[in-house]
Amino acid sequence: MERRTLERVCCLGIQLFGAGVKNIIDRVVSSYGDAVGVAAKERLSKYIRLLASAGIVDEEQLVTFGHAYLKEFLQPDPTYTGC
Repeated sequence: MERRTLERVCCLGIQLFGAGVKNIIDRVVSSYGDAVGVAAKERLSKYIRLLASAGIVDEEQLVTFGHAYLKEFLQPDPTYTGC
């Protein structure tokens, strides 16, 4: 990977692990209102950080994944057994 590209990815990753993650979580949680407790926010934060560490740094994509994750956490599909 070219040095300039690597530096950009590192900077984006650092931003996501700081205030960027909080902004993403706030955007995701705002659509659910008071239904989101502290435990759900912590799990969502860990999930977003995991995605960012795997190289997903697009904020819009992380918000989309965060919405899907939180929806499944708060309103699990009863037909899905996990198998």
